[in-house]
Amino acid sequence: MSLPLSYHLRCLFVRKTSTILTILVVAAVVAVLAWMTAFAQAVKSSLAVAGDERKIIVLRQGATAESNSVIPVDEFNKLRQLTHLATDASTGEALLSPELMVQVALPRLRDAGRTTANVAVRGVTEKAFQVHPKIKLLGSSFSKGQPEVIAGLAAAKQFAGLNVGDTLHMGYGGDRGYRVAGHFSAQGGPMESEIWAYLPSLMSSYARTMYSSAYLRLREGGDAAATIEQIRGPAIQLSAATEAQYWKEQSGTFQLYLLLAYIFLAAMCVAAIFAIANTMFSFVAGRTREIAMLRTIGFGRGKILAGFMTESVLLSLMGGVIGSGLCAAWLALVGNKKDMFGANTFTTLAFEIKLNPLIIIQSLLAVTLVGVVGALWPATRAARLQVVSALREP
Repeated sequence: MSLPLSYHLRCLFVRKTSTILTILVVAAVVAVLAWMTAFAQAVKSSLAVAGDERKIIVLRQGATAESNSVIPVDEFNKLRQLTHLATDASTGEALLSPELMVQVALPRLRDAGRTTANVAVRGVTEKAFQVHPKIKLLGSSFSKGQPEVIAGLAAAKQFAGLNVGDTLHMGYGGDRGYRVAGHFSAQGGPMESEIWAYLPSLMSSYARTMYSSAYLRLREGGDAAATIEQIRGPAIQLSAATEAQYWKEQSGTFQLYLLLAYIFLAAMCVAAIFAIANTMFSFVAGRTREIAMLRTIGFGRGKILAGFMTESVLLSLMGGVIGSGLCAAWLALVGNKKDMFGANTFTTLAFEIKLNPLIIIQSLLAVTLVGVVGALWPATRAARLQVVSALREP
C-alpha cells in the first residue's frame, strides 16, 4: 500500500516559506524554458520553409549575403547557359530571377515606434513569382508604371507603415514615395519578412546598375550539385548555394544566441535542483520520527523513497504550471511578434512566437526530471533512516 496523494500535498506546505520559494525558482526555470523553446521553434519553422532544393541563389564570389553582393548584368546573363534550368511553360524562357536587395528602417509596432529595424526591400520582376512558388499574393501586386510595393505578411504585422495604401519613403535621400499596393505570404518563410518592389523602379530609386543576387529554378530532376559546380566554374565564376544551404549559413547568429541562452538555462536548472534538494532535506530533517513511524507500521524503504520523490515531483509540477502561465501571460502582455537581426544580411527576420500545448508538456517533463534529480539524494537518505534511532530523537 502506498501513501495517499493528499498526505504528500499536506506535507508540502508544513514549511510554507521554503516550499513557496522553491516553487518560484522552478516557475522561473519553466517560464524561461518555455519561452526559449517557443522562440527556437518559431525561427526554425521559418527557416525550414526556405528549404527548396530546386531553388539556387547566386551571389558574387566572396559575398556572405545578398546585402553585400553585386552581380553585373553581363555576368547574370551568363547564367542562361546552365543546362538544368526549369523553363516557363508558356514562353519557354529560363526561370532566372535577377534581384536587388536594399533596406529601409521602419518603426516596430510592438513598442509603438520607439525602436526601428532594418527591413529588407527586394526588387524583382514578374519572373520571381515563378522562381519563388511559395510566394502567394494577398490582394494586388505592385504596378510596373507606378512606384508601388507589396509587403510580406510577417513584416506587415511587425512594422508600421505597411498597411495597404500607406506610403514608404525610399531611395538614397528617402525622396521616393512608394505606395503599399498589397500583401503576400511565403508560408511563414524568411521572405515573408520582406517588402517587394518592381526591380527597374527600385534600381532607379537607388541609382543601381547591378543586381544583388540571382535566383534560379531547376527543372524536375535537375542536379543541384552539378549546377552549383558549373556556376562556380571558370565560365561563370560566381558563388552559388541551394536555398537551404544559404539560410543555414545565415542562421549562425541565431545558433550562437541559442547556445548562450541554453548555457544560462542550464545554470538555472542546476539552481533549481539545489533548491529542490535543500527543500527536501528540510522535509526529511523535520519528519524523522514520522518516517520512523511509517516504517514501523509497515511502509518499506521503497515506499518512503517513492513518497519523497512524489513530493518533489508535485513541487516541480506546481512550479511548472505557474511558470507556463507566466510565460503565456508575458507573451500576451508584451506581444508574441518578434524579429531577429541578421549579422550578415543586416536586416531582420520577423516571426511569431506561439506557446502550444506540446511546448508546455515538454517543459513540464523537463522540470519533472529536475525534480527527480533534486530529490534523489534526500529521498534516499530518508529511506535509509534507522527506525530505532529515529524514534529516540526528541
